[in-house]
Amino acid sequence: MTEVEYVPGTWVAVVGERTWLLLAVAPESALVRRCWELVRSDEPLDEVLAAIVHEGFRAVSGFALLTANRVVVRGEARLQVMNASGAVEEITAAGVGTWVDRNLDDVARLRVVAGVSGPGLPVRAGVVLANELLVALSDAVPQSVPQPVPVPQSVPVPQSVPVPQSVPVPQPVPQPVPVPAELTVVQQEEAVELTVVREQPAPPPPPPAPPQITQVTGVIQSFDWAPQNTPAPTPAPPAPARPPVTETVLRTTMLSPNDTQMLQGTRKDLVRARKCPAGHLSSDYAVYCRVCEVPLPEQVAAMLPVPVLGLLRLSNGDTISLDRNVVMGRDPSGDRGGVNLVQVGRENDTEISRTHVEIRPANWDVLVRDLGSMNGTSISRPGCPPEKLAPHIDEILYPGTRVTLGDQFFFTFEVSG
Repeated sequence: MTEVEYVPGTWVAVVGERTWLLLAVAPESALVRRCWELVRSDEPLDEVLAAIVHEGFRAVSGFALLTANRVVVRGEARLQVMNASGAVEEITAAGVGTWVDRNLDDVARLRVVAGVSGPGLPVRAGVVLANELLVALSDAVPQSVPQPVPVPQSVPVPQSVPVPQSVPVPQPVPQPVPVPAELTVVQQEEAVELTVVREQPAPPPPPPAPPQITQVTGVIQSFDWAPQNTPAPTPAPPAPARPPVTETVLRTTMLSPNDTQMLQGTRKDLVRARKCPAGHLSSDYAVYCRVCEVPLPEQVAAMLPVPVLGLLRLSNGDTISLDRNVVMGRDPSGDRGGVNLVQVGRENDTEISRTHVEIRPANWDVLVRDLGSMNGTSISRPGCPPEKLAPHIDEILYPGTRVTLGDQFFFTFEVSG
C-alpha cells in the first residue's frame, strides 16, 4: 500500500490514491475543489494539469503534480525522486517560464519540498496545508519479474531396501518448473504486438486484362450508321494545395499627424506596479516577476505607466509589438486611432476574413477577440487542446498561447520586458 506523509505549511496538498498535488494557491480558491474532484475520481494527469493551466499562471505561481510514472513541476517546488536502488535525482523548474514535465521509471519514493521542512504526519486522502509531501510507493518492483519457484526436493530412499554399493543410486529427475500464468499472458501479448507491427500491407490486386477481340471471317464487325464511341471526358486537374500565408503588411492608424506618442509605443495608462531586481514591472498582486519568474521582493507598489506586455510572433516569422491594439485580417480596418492593422495573406484569399481578430492590452492582461469571422478563430493554451473562440467575446491570452485564424495562419503570444 502506498504511504503518504506531509509537513504542515502554507501550500495546498491534494492527496489521492494514485495522484498527488502540491499547489501554491489560497485554500479558499475554487481551483482546490476542482483539483480534489479530479484527483479523487482518479482522472488522468493531463486533466488535472489542464484545470491548473486554465486558471492561469498569475493565480497559480507554482505547483508539483505527481504520479508513479510522471511528474510536472513549476515555480519554487523542488522534487526528489528515489529509485529502487536508492539513487536520488532532483527535478526543479528554476529558470523555466512554463513547467518541467518528466516521465519516470522504477520509482520507490517521491518527495516534493516547497518550504521549511519539519516532522511528517500521515495522510491517506484529502486536502491539507503543507510545505512538503512524501510518497512511498509499495509497488516499485517491476511486474514482469517472476517470483522464484521452489525446486522440488529429492525423493528419499526407503531405509528398508538395501542399496548395493556397486549400483549407483538413481538421481531424481527434476520436474519442469511451471511458468506463472501472468508471464505466459505477457509473452502472448508481446507476440501479438510484434505480429501487428511487422505485418505488411497486402499488394493491390492486378488490373483486369483487356478483353481479347477475335476476328471472325464473314461476320459484320461494325455499321457505318451506328453512333461512334464518345471518348470519356478528361478529369479536371486537382486543385492546387493552398500555399502557406507568408505575406503580412503592417499599417498604423493615427488620431492626428501629431500623435507621435502612439507611434513610439508609449502607453499613458497608469497602474499599480512592483519591480523585480532586474527592473521588470509586474502587477502589485503578483508573487513572481512576469518576465524572469523570480520572486518579487517586499516593496510598496507605485503608480507607473503600463509597460509593453509582450509581442505576437507570426507563423511567417514576423513579430508585432503589443504597444497598442492590433487588428488582423485580409484587409483590416480600424475605427480608432493608434491601432496596428496587420494585413494577412492576399486579397483573393477567403480563408481569412477582411477584419478577422483583434488583440488589445488591458492593464496587465492581453485580450483576444474574434470579430465575427467567417471561418472562426481557435486558441491553444500550453498543455490544453485547441478550442474555438465565441465571436465578439474577449479571452485572456496567457504566455505561450497559439491563436489560429481559419486553419492556416497562426501567431503566438510571448512575454517581453
